[in-house]
Amino acid sequence: MMKRFFTILTAALLIVAALTACSGAKSKDLKAIMDKINTDQQLTGLKQIESTDDLNRYYQIEAASVKQFAAELSSSATDYTEIILIEAVDQSAADSIKKQLDLRLRNQLSNAKSYAANQVAMIEACEAKETGSFVTLVIGDKHAEMEATVAEALK
Repeated sequence: MMKRFFTILTAALLIVAALTACSGAKSKDLKAIMDKINTDQQLTGLKQIESTDDLNRYYQIEAASVKQFAAELSSSATDYTEIILIEAVDQSAADSIKKQLDLRLRNQLSNAKSYAANQVAMIEACEAKETGSFVTLVIGDKHAEMEATVAEALK
C-alpha cells in the first residue's frame, strides 16, 4: 500500500513539474532586440544607458523593479530619439514603470515645444507600451518600424 502511494505521489510531482516547466514564459534578450533596432534602422550616435543608476536618473525607475533593460537616447539637446526596453520583475512593477515612461514622454514633449518644435509631431505620435512584464517607449522618426521590431521580438 505504501509503495503504491509513493509511486502515485512521485508520478503526480513529475506531471506538475513538467507542466510548470512548459508553461513558463521564455526570456527575451532586450539587448539583442536593441541591437536589431540599431542595425535595421541604421541608428548611430545614441548614448547607451548601462546602469540601473542611470536608468533611475533619467526615468526615475528603481533598480528593484527591473529584471533587465536596454536603453539608448540621443545626447543632442535638439534630438529626442529614445528607445527604452524594460522587463519588470512583476506586473505591479510593470505598471509603475509604464507610468514613469508616460511621464518621461510628456516631459520630452513639453521640452520639445520649447526648444525643438520640429520634434513635436514625432513625439506626439509615440506612446509607452506595456506587454505583460515588458514596458517599452520608442521615440524617433521611424518609431513605427522600431515598435514593430519590438512587438515581433516580444511575441
